[in-house]
Order: sequence, then C-alpha cells, then structure tokens
Amino acid sequence: MAFPRFIRKLMAPVEVKLVLSALSEEARRLKDDRKRALAGGLAIDIVTPKVIDDILRWAKQISGEIRNGKPPRVIALYLTMNVVRDNLASGMFHIYRGRLSMQGDALKWMNGYCLDELTKLGQMTAEEKIAAVKATKEDIGAVG
Repeated sequence: MAFPRFIRKLMAPVEVKLVLSALSEEARRLKDDRKRALAGGLAIDIVTPKVIDDILRWAKQISGEIRNGKPPRVIALYLTMNVVRDNLASGMFHIYRGRLSMQGDALKWMNGYCLDELTKLGQMTAEEKIAAVKATKEDIGAVG
C-alpha cells in the first residue's frame, strides 16, 4: 500500500528529514532573494514536488550517504539539479526546438544555480560544471 506524501514524510528517517529541511531552506533562500525571486520562485515551484518524491523514494540511499558524511544540502542540490535537467530535456518547457519558455528559462537558471553552489561546496570541479552546462545546452537544443 502506498502512503500519501505527508505520511511518508512523517515516517521518514531523520537523515531524510534533514534533506527535506535543506530543500525547504534552499527554496526559502531563493524566494527571499530579490535578485533571484522570480526565476528561483518559478523553478522551485515546478521542481519541488518531484524532488520531494525522489527524496522519499530514495530514503535508504540518502540515509547511507548522510551517514557517510555527505551534507544534506549537497544531496538536495543534486536531486534538484537532476529534476531540473529532466524537465529541461522533456520539451515541456520549450516554445519551439531549442527555445525555452519563461518557465524553461527559470529552470535553466536553476540548473546553473545548483551547479554553482555544488562547485562552491567542493562537490564538483570546474571541469565537471562546464561539462554539465554543455550537456544541458545540448539537451535543450535537441528537444522542443
């Protein structure tokens, strides 16, 4: 039997709750920043439900990662980035091939934000970041 999301959150291990909290804090930070409020708010509203589902679905793996020293914020950023990239590659946020809608532009910005933060946190090298940006641009150009 599948439990509703709010029940799964209540039953989640403490490590998962830490990642959910980190995601919530990231969303608050983006929405409160006047420079990034529009793009951050649009993107976070689009991806948050799927990121929460992913966090809850991968509870066992996340608990292990946190016990091995991975910070909750890093996990939240990686999962957010993955959901953003999936959305960008879906074509749902394109006006036409290779051209993003306003929501698509917000998602692209969010991808860059996650990459920047992961690089600042030492979880990604500059070369890995460049490769990820290139891969995202290729995904965007290929669909729509």
